[in-house]
Amino acid sequence: MAELLGLGCSHGPIILTPPEVWHKSRERIFGRNPNFQAPPQLIEALGDDNGLTQDRLDQQKIVDAFQVMRDRLHEWNPDVLLVIGDDQSENFKQDNLPPFCLYTGSEVDGYPFKNMGGNNNSWDAAANTKFSFICPADFSRDLRNSLIRDGVDMSSSSALTGWEWGLAHAIINPLVYLDPEGKFPLLPLFVNCYGEEAGPDYPPRPTARRCYEVGQAIRRFLDTRTERVAVVASSSWSHSFLAHKFDCSAIDLDTDRRYLELVREGKGSELAKLTPEELQNSGDHEILNWIIALGILGDVPAEIVDVRESHTQLAFRVAALWG
Repeated sequence: MAELLGLGCSHGPIILTPPEVWHKSRERIFGRNPNFQAPPQLIEALGDDNGLTQDRLDQQKIVDAFQVMRDRLHEWNPDVLLVIGDDQSENFKQDNLPPFCLYTGSEVDGYPFKNMGGNNNSWDAAANTKFSFICPADFSRDLRNSLIRDGVDMSSSSALTGWEWGLAHAIINPLVYLDPEGKFPLLPLFVNCYGEEAGPDYPPRPTARRCYEVGQAIRRFLDTRTERVAVVASSSWSHSFLAHKFDCSAIDLDTDRRYLELVREGKGSELAKLTPEELQNSGDHEILNWIIALGILGDVPAEIVDVRESHTQLAFRVAALWG
């Protein structure tokens, strides 16, 4: 039986940038919504410096939380690092749009800073800085085959050629904090969380129930193995610009706080009951990545490392550990 460690984190691009430029992300995102009305919580957080004070606080908390998770990960020293994240029209486009896809190649690269306008990142690194990872090809193929035989029609890919920047940002961004040296064999699992939100040609996102079942099927495979596997759920929760109940203008704090208590109390399986309409209304599309991880880890209480719920960040961010 495999040994498991769980990590939950955010992958939003702002986690890689200095707080002095976070306002640019807000302006770009808000500009997409012709009906945007700033909620009172956002106006309060912006204060008299366009949110810089709040942004500096939130950025330091994010960095500190990642340090806690990195320390735990490296102390635990996994044989496989399974990162569950969504591809947002990066590698998977109109010619190939699977609900789930397991990477079965032997190596993979990522260029997280290319998507950020050059060296405008917290490390002042060049835009073409490459992060390289070895991948557990035999393990991932065994997992894929097991899932298919277990009733999960899991697609797979041994190469990422749809995007010149390699790994999708949901996978590579947290790795800049957690394993920038590529110490641990990386196994990416891609999920179509955004569904129709990404465009009219995109199929619906998988249901919460199916994501949880996929996680359970992964766990059944892991129960036949002896490796130490770290499972990383990579996503923010509700996004202000996706929360349709608030006209895509505000984070759904009440809903996410309710979900957070379920995760904290070890009742994550309750999230499998969420309907597509609930996810769409609250802007919680990406929580599907966490629901897969919860299916793998089971109803185990989480250690909540940090929660960022400032409207200035555009999304509800949770850092958590299991095990």
